[in-house]
Amino acid sequence: FVGSRYPNRVELLTRPERLVSEKIKQQAAARGMSVSQYVADLLAIQAGHPELVRELDKEVLPLAM
Repeated sequence: FVGSRYPNRVELLTRPERLVSEKIKQQAAARGMSVSQYVADLLAIQAGHPELVRELDKEVLPLAM
């Protein structure tokens, strides 16, 4: 995003199955986070960059819940 307040962030479009989407929405809401930030934090952890996590508890999360 040109002029974005997050110059190092890029948009990534995904199309998860409806059941996955609903679960992600529930998990984000339970943590008081936006879906976008929740997914971005999960991706940072999965990519091996926990230092880029912004809101999600920085504890290691199980990927299969």
